[in-house]
Amino acid sequence: MILFWENDLINKNNYDEVYKLLDFIFNDIEIVSIKDGKEINLSKIEKEKALKRIEELGEIKVVENFKAGKYFEI
Repeated sequence: MILFWENDLINKNNYDEVYKLLDFIFNDIEIVSIKDGKEINLSKIEKEKALKRIEELGEIKVVENFKAGKYFEI
């Protein structure tokens, strides 16, 4: 479960998708792949895509709070 800040004011039409995306970000197992001798963190790429989608939904405050470390999974 993720607790949102009261002032996030997530649009009710976006709430389910935003919650699912944040849940993915918190619960994704990091997968590190070796390609040409370099390590690639695939989960970081996916997390960036999830944050980008939240931003596209217009939930900028959620992205800002996530990057500031204000969200915790309980």
